[in-house]
Amino acid sequence: IVAHPLSGVLASKAAYRVIGTVFGAIAAVVLVPNLVNAPVLLSAALALWVGGCLFLSRLDRTPRSYVFMLAGYTAAIVGFPCVADPGNVFATAIARCQEISLGIVCATLVSHIVFPRHIGPVIAARVDGWMADIGTLARQSFDPDSDSDAIQNDRARIAADLGELHGLALHLGYEKSAFSGRTRQLQALQSAMAALLPVLYAIHDRLVALKAERGQVPDGLVMLLGRISDFVLAREHDPKQTHGLHQEISAYADAISGRKSWADLLELNLCDRLHRLLDFHEDCHALWSGIRAGNVPDDVIDRWRESSGDRALDRDYGVALRCGLTALIATLVVCGFWIMSGWPNGATAAMMAAVGASIMSFLDNPVPALKGFIRYTAMAVVVVLIYSLVILPGIDGFPLLAMAFAPYFILLGVLITSPQTYGFGLAMLVNVVMILNVDTAFNSDVAALIGGGIASLVGFGVAAIVTAFIRVVPVDSHIRRLVRANWRDIAAIGKGKLNLGRMIMIRRLLDRQGLILPRLAMAPAHRETFLRVMPEVSIASALYDLRRLRVMAEPEIAIRLEKLLSNISRHFEARLDDFNRLPDAVILSDVDDILCDVLAMSGGARREKILIPLVALRRTLSKDDAPKLGANTKRNEIRNGQDGTPIALIGETA
Repeated sequence: IVAHPLSGVLASKAAYRVIGTVFGAIAAVVLVPNLVNAPVLLSAALALWVGGCLFLSRLDRTPRSYVFMLAGYTAAIVGFPCVADPGNVFATAIARCQEISLGIVCATLVSHIVFPRHIGPVIAARVDGWMADIGTLARQSFDPDSDSDAIQNDRARIAADLGELHGLALHLGYEKSAFSGRTRQLQALQSAMAALLPVLYAIHDRLVALKAERGQVPDGLVMLLGRISDFVLAREHDPKQTHGLHQEISAYADAISGRKSWADLLELNLCDRLHRLLDFHEDCHALWSGIRAGNVPDDVIDRWRESSGDRALDRDYGVALRCGLTALIATLVVCGFWIMSGWPNGATAAMMAAVGASIMSFLDNPVPALKGFIRYTAMAVVVVLIYSLVILPGIDGFPLLAMAFAPYFILLGVLITSPQTYGFGLAMLVNVVMILNVDTAFNSDVAALIGGGIASLVGFGVAAIVTAFIRVVPVDSHIRRLVRANWRDIAAIGKGKLNLGRMIMIRRLLDRQGLILPRLAMAPAHRETFLRVMPEVSIASALYDLRRLRVMAEPEIAIRLEKLLSNISRHFEARLDDFNRLPDAVILSDVDDILCDVLAMSGGARREKILIPLVALRRTLSKDDAPKLGANTKRNEIRNGQDGTPIALIGETA
C-alpha cells in the first residue's frame, strides 16, 4: 500500500500511515469497550469517527491528509472485529500497530537501501523545465500577435504543473537527497513562479491593447521588450543586468509620465508590470540558485513565506462534507444490516464499507474506481481459493512460502507502478493478502474464505452505491463551484472583508485555475468558463490595490472609488445566483469618470500609483473600446459601440 518508486514519498507516506494507525487504534480502544453493549450507538460512533476523519482528510491538500484517512478506517478495522470479544480490543489494536509498523519499516528500508530513487533530482528536473517554460511564455507574451488561446493554454498548464510542487516538496524531509529539508524554500519558489503568470498575462494584454490603439507597438518599447526577453530566456543570470533593465524601464516610463492619452496610460501600466516581472524573476533565480547551493537569502524567503502556505490553497468544504457523509452512511447501512441479520461476516463488510468510502475519495467520481475494485476483489477471491486449495497445502517452511508468492507478488508489484494498471494491481494484491490471512501454520477454511470474500464485496458495493447517490457531482458543477469561489473572494476584496495578503489572494485564485484545467477534458463546453479565471485575477488585484491606495486620493475621488468597489462587489455577488449575469454598464462609465478625475490630480508619483490599477481594471472590464479621457467627456454616460449596441464588459469573459 505504501509502495512508491520515490523513496522520499514512500517514507513520508509510511510515517503518516503509522501516525494515523496509532490514532485509529486509540479511537477503537476508547469506543469499543465503552459502547459494546449498545450496538447501534457503537456503530454510530465508529461511523461518525470514520466520516469525521475523512472530512478532515479531504480539507488537507497535502500528504498529511493520509493521517486523518488512516485514523478513520483503522478504527473500523480494529473495532468491528472486536465487537464479539471487546476484551481483546487492546491486544488487537497493539497487534495492528505492530504489524503496520513492521511492514512499513521493511518497505522503507528496502526503498532506501536497494536502488533508492530520491525525489530531490525529480523536483530539480521539473523546476528546470518550469523555469524554461516560463521563459518561453515570456517571449510569447511579449508579442501582441501571438495566439492568445495558445498562450492561455500554456499558462494554465504551467499553473497546474506548479500545483504539484507544493505536495512533492513536503516529502523532502523524509530522504537524504541534496534537497533534504528544503521544503519551505521550494514552496516559496513555487509561489514566486506562480506570481509570474498573471504578470505575463497583463503584459500580453496591454501590448494587444496598445497595438490596437496605435496600430503598432512603439519601436523603443519593442527594443526594450527584446532585451528583457533575452534576459529571461538566458541560462546564466546576472543581477546587475536586472538592475540595468529596471533603470531602462524607469527611463521609458519617465518619458511618458504626465501624458493623458489611453495609449500612454497603457504604456505606463505596462512598465509597472515589467518591473514586477523582473522582480519576481529575480526572486525565482535567487531561490533556485540558493536551494541548489544550500544558502537561500532569508529576505527572499520572507517575501514569499505567507503565499506559499496552505492558506493559499483552495478548500472545498462541500466536497469534504459529502465525502464524510458517504463514509458515515455507508458504514451505518452495513452495520444496520449486520445488527438485524446477525451475519457472521458483518464485521468484515463494515470494515470494507469504511475502507471503500475512504480510499477513492480523492477522485471527482469514485464510482468507476469502486466498481473496478469490486470486480478485482471477486477475482482475488478466486486467486485465494487456488492458493488455499492447491498451492499452500503442498509446501512447508518459509523459503517455499516466499517462492510460492514471489511470481504473483512481483508481477502485481510491477503493475502497481503504472497509473494504467495501478488499480488492478493494488486490488489483486491487497485483497489476496487480506482474505488469505496467512498464519504461522496452514489452515484451510473454504467457507470462511468465501464468506470473507463475499463480505468484502458487499462492503465495497454499499460504498459504491452510497457514493453514487451522495458523493458524485457532475464535473461542470465542480468547475462552477471553483469559478463561484473566485467571485466570492473578489466580492469580499471589493468590500474589504477578505483578510488575506495580496500574494496569498493571487495564489488562491491561480490554484483554482490549476484545479479547473484537468476537469476541462471532461467538460469541453466549459472552456469559456475557464477563460474567466486569468482576467479575474487581474480584477481581484486591481480591486485590492485600489482599496489600499484610495486613502492617497483626494476625498471626492476616494468616495467615488469606494462606490465603485461596492458596485463591483455587488455584481460578483449577484453572479453567484445568476451565473451568466452581465455587469451593469454604469460600472464602466464610473471607471472612466474616475480616470479623468485622477488624471487631473496634482502630484506625479501619487497619481501614477492610483492610475496603474485603474488602467488595469478598465482594460479588464472592457476589451472592446478605449475610455474617452478628454475634458468634454460626459459623466455617467453609458458607453455604446459605434452601432449603438452596448459594449461587452469584462471582455470575452463576461
